[in-house]
Amino acid sequence: MLVKDVLGVSELKRTDKYTIVSKTLKDMEDIIIPRNWAEGWYVTLGGSRKSRFTDDNQVEVLVDNQIELESVVESIEKAQSHIYLTQFEFETDFTATFTSEGDGFRPQSVLTRNFQEAAERGVDVKIILNENLAVPDSFSQMEEFFQDSPVEIREFKSHGLHVMHAKTLVIDGEEAYVIGSPFKKDYWDSAQHRIHDSRRKPLGVRPVHDVSIKLKGGAVYHVEEFFCQMWNYITQEEYHGQGKIEPHTRNPVSSPAGKTPVQIVRSVTPETFTGDGELGIFEGYRKAFAKAQQFIYLENQFLTNKSIIKALKNVMNGNHDLEVIVVMNENPDNPGYKRWQNQCLKKMGITTFQDILDHPQIGFFTLWSTRCEKEKFRIQPIYVHTKVAIVDDIWATVGTANLDGSSLTYVNELEGVFDMEFHRNMEMNAILHQNSGEEIVKLRNTLWGEHLGTEDAPITGADNSWLKLWQKVANKNLRSLKQSKPYMNGQILPYSSEDSVEDQLKGLNLETRDWDILD
Repeated sequence: MLVKDVLGVSELKRTDKYTIVSKTLKDMEDIIIPRNWAEGWYVTLGGSRKSRFTDDNQVEVLVDNQIELESVVESIEKAQSHIYLTQFEFETDFTATFTSEGDGFRPQSVLTRNFQEAAERGVDVKIILNENLAVPDSFSQMEEFFQDSPVEIREFKSHGLHVMHAKTLVIDGEEAYVIGSPFKKDYWDSAQHRIHDSRRKPLGVRPVHDVSIKLKGGAVYHVEEFFCQMWNYITQEEYHGQGKIEPHTRNPVSSPAGKTPVQIVRSVTPETFTGDGELGIFEGYRKAFAKAQQFIYLENQFLTNKSIIKALKNVMNGNHDLEVIVVMNENPDNPGYKRWQNQCLKKMGITTFQDILDHPQIGFFTLWSTRCEKEKFRIQPIYVHTKVAIVDDIWATVGTANLDGSSLTYVNELEGVFDMEFHRNMEMNAILHQNSGEEIVKLRNTLWGEHLGTEDAPITGADNSWLKLWQKVANKNLRSLKQSKPYMNGQILPYSSEDSVEDQLKGLNLETRDWDILD
């Protein structure tokens, strides 16, 4: 017997299979499932109690990487005890902050130097980087850079279709970050997402949009706990068990930092520091979708997870007043993802951009940066690297997990091709719950103000519909781009299923002959 959650996407309990039954009637054991595991807002990891939940936090959501990096540098510079970092990629010459100089910018803080200077003044600096045969990594370069430094650096070895993708930073056990982007030059960007920003390298690389979160309070312990578990797992596997560590942070903390409830949730690769791994981030999504009444807002790099698509379809079928707004990429940076994304949209009944503008319940939108220079109109996609979701302004998550198979469950995009059982990334998200309403609304207003071009005005729905507001702005942008002097208000256009940037714009019925189109 198999029992699934209310949306029919997650297995809650499976009994043994009875293959030989000699009696007419067969007694089967009772199936007991904790109510909080089956329903509600909170992640319980199969039990009855909230997992890694604290309500004494101060939260700062950091929208776009310039703001996040300025905060990170400030925290590193004031560190006194220890700095623990997990990162996917980290370039040795990555410049985090700049100062204005004339009409340009001058590098100010190179992040590796900040870590090295902290270690040289006595701070215990430990770094874990992903090391992988299938995708690029920066471990060997970083190991060489820090070889004569007090900084300790270790690798999470992954030779399959999963990676150590969690990007976290702990400072003195007092502050913690869950960081959106790798520390790479092509991910540097500001909220303006300028075309040809000299601070983003190489010149001409696409602008990038991302969101991170800074935490103080009890949630810091659970971020540091993750680092220590990871460090000790690597120590056991690669360093003969030498150099294991324990969290410095107290749990619970001695004095609260604020009143914001935060739940730290994780995806954990099976057979690492837990046998079965963890599906906490996926549990958070499926529970929040099931509780949604008014709207679901998703902003994510990838949208290919089959269970997420099924959950969205089922919750929309059960509540015809529910609206779903998705901000995604036209051109994901992983091979195959564009095709899988298009398949997911077809399952939602979307085959053309006009379907997006007319659909009563769901819309898929992309972000674009524009510029007029010497009478030449330039347009370029903004790469969405965000992993954010908001439900009804009473639940939100910010973190590192994409809405694909490897981030949430397993690589279900390749189901039937390989044995995918153990291919789940290491990921971390922070969830804000009902009593975090002020922070959640602030996050939504910041994101929507940037995307819709309404930073200086309060955001109100069109005809009591948030989706209609997005459709209205996208429609206006399509019309304004057809003017003799094209322009956009905000950043959004409907998603196009075409492959190239030029074909995507033409597929939206835009005349691009005189435009400078950048990939």
